[in-house]
Amino acid sequence: MRVIPILICLQVTIAAVAQEKLVSVNGQRFHILTKGLENRKAHAPVLVFENGLGMGLGNWDTVLDELSQTAPVFAYDRSGVEGSERVFKMPTVEVVARNLKAILSSQNIAPPYILVGHSMGGLYIRGFAGYYPDEVAGLVFLDPADFTETKENWNDIFRKLGVPEKRIDEMLYDRLYKPSVIDSVRFGPSSEVQVLTDLRKTDFAEIASLPIPDVPLFFLIGGKFEVPPERRSKDFDQAKFFEIRTDVNIERWKKFIYSSSRGGSLVYLSGSGHYLHRDNPKAVIGVIKMLMESLGE
Repeated sequence: MRVIPILICLQVTIAAVAQEKLVSVNGQRFHILTKGLENRKAHAPVLVFENGLGMGLGNWDTVLDELSQTAPVFAYDRSGVEGSERVFKMPTVEVVARNLKAILSSQNIAPPYILVGHSMGGLYIRGFAGYYPDEVAGLVFLDPADFTETKENWNDIFRKLGVPEKRIDEMLYDRLYKPSVIDSVRFGPSSEVQVLTDLRKTDFAEIASLPIPDVPLFFLIGGKFEVPPERRSKDFDQAKFFEIRTDVNIERWKKFIYSSSRGGSLVYLSGSGHYLHRDNPKAVIGVIKMLMESLGE
């Protein structure tokens, strides 16, 4: 009897492995999470996430698992936030960029990077991209702090709402120049508020001086007004303010996208609020995947 060998091919999907730990760089400990690095192909981009102001890396739990099946992911807590050590040093754009670069280097996570930043994290990824433009493959901004805004832009919104000039000046003073004390207990989030305020005073001069890498630029904007009635301003119609500000921001961000020869996209999610990666994670995942696919074309 003749035995005929039968070859059975098994398709094995290697699950992305998550690793969460503390790493020491630049004299302090940072809480980081990586997933899927073991599956990384040569020269493939890594998705690097920058949290919103005062938020920890757990805020990305709605998108990390699925995205890690497509690309390696890296998330971390900035200094003094959640699991990272508190160090009394102002988290300026340059300091945060240098720290992130040092963390990635310490873990042998080489570029290219696709940076994803929410809120204040959007400002920080713009800074990283300016300090390390050759290491960035793409930028994804999720309802970012508007690093293209000027004080005059801000005042113009109130003029459209009919607010008197004297009151506009008073509100600008309260927003930017009223003396404040940084909370030493919550130094991380509190100091980030101060950094944002200082940048607004200069019309984001540090950011504006940095180069914009010639990479795809993607924006996702939340269109849901979320301020409860009891917290709304008595000086102006805050819902109308939100509408006007969103419109003028979108126009500036469109110009920012056009600054790159690689183009990009702006997605307006009318049913999502500021935390749109939690309100509509499928849309965020889809846009990030679209960017990654565009890099392979």
